[in-house]
Amino acid sequence: MILVQACFTLLIAGPILLGAAFWHRNRSLPAPSHAGHRAALLNSAVLYALAFNIVFFLQELFLVLGKKSLGLVTYLYHNNHSWEGTDPRTALMQGTGALAIFVFGVLCLAWFRHVRRATGIWKVLLLWLAFQGLMQSVPQLMVASFAPDTDVGQALVGYLHMHQSLVALLAVLSMVATAGISAWFATPVLELSPSGEGLDNPKARLRYVRDVAVGGALVGSALVVPFRVPPATQAVAPFLLMLFSLPWLWVAAARVTGVETIPNAINDRLRWEPAALLVLLLLVFRFVLAPGVRF
Repeated sequence: MILVQACFTLLIAGPILLGAAFWHRNRSLPAPSHAGHRAALLNSAVLYALAFNIVFFLQELFLVLGKKSLGLVTYLYHNNHSWEGTDPRTALMQGTGALAIFVFGVLCLAWFRHVRRATGIWKVLLLWLAFQGLMQSVPQLMVASFAPDTDVGQALVGYLHMHQSLVALLAVLSMVATAGISAWFATPVLELSPSGEGLDNPKARLRYVRDVAVGGALVGSALVVPFRVPPATQAVAPFLLMLFSLPWLWVAAARVTGVETIPNAINDRLRWEPAALLVLLLLVFRFVLAPGVRF
C-alpha cells in the first residue's frame, strides 16, 4: 500500500517537478510572440465536452447491458444507472463499463492513426474520444486500490476476490500507464498547430498545448457540468480526470521534438457544428436519460 501511495504522489507531483525543472533550465529562453489560440481553445473545449459525455454514456450503457444479461431490470440515467433484482455475478458486471470504454478508446486511437493527416475538426473529436476512452478507464484500476466499493473494485475484489498485493500491482501499472498515455497525446495535439507556430521553441509548444489541450479541457469540463447535475457532487468527475492526465500531457510537450504540423481547422475560426451537436446531446441527457430509461 505504501508503494501505491508513493506512486500516486508521483502521479500528481511529477508534472509539477518536471515543469519546475524545465523552467529553471529555460528561464532565459525567449518565447516567440503569437496572437493567441482563442478559436482553437473554444473549438477544442466543445469537442472535449462531446467526447467526455459520449464515453461516459457508453460506460453506463455497458454497465446496464451487463446486468441486463443476467436477467435484471436496469435503468440508465444521465449520470448513473440502477437495477432491480439480485444475482451473485452483479459485482463482476460492475467492470463491464470500464472494459467497454477501454476497448472503445483503443479503437478510436487506431482510427485516429489512420486519419492522422486529415485537417478537419472531427479528427480532433476522434482524438479526444480516444483520450477519454483511455483516461476514463485505465485510472479506475488505481481507484479500485483505494476504494474497493467502486465499479472496478467490486469486480476485482468483491467478485474475483483478488489478493490485495495484485490489486496494488494493477494500481501501480495503471498509474504508470496513465502518465505515459497522457504524455503520448502531446505529439498529436501539437500536430494540430498552424504553420509558423515556432514549435522548435519548447515554450511555444507548451503554450499551444496549454491553450488547446489544458485550456480546452478546463473549459470543456465546465461544459460537462450541465450534463451531470443534479446532484452537485457529480460535477466534480470531469475535473478529477484532468488532475490525473492533463498535467502530464502539458509537461510532455516541452520534450517533444521534430513535430510535423498538420494544421487543423480548429485554429481558423469558431465552428458551430460541434456546438450544435453538444446542445442536441444535452437535450437527450436532460429529457431522455435524466428521467431514466428502462432496459
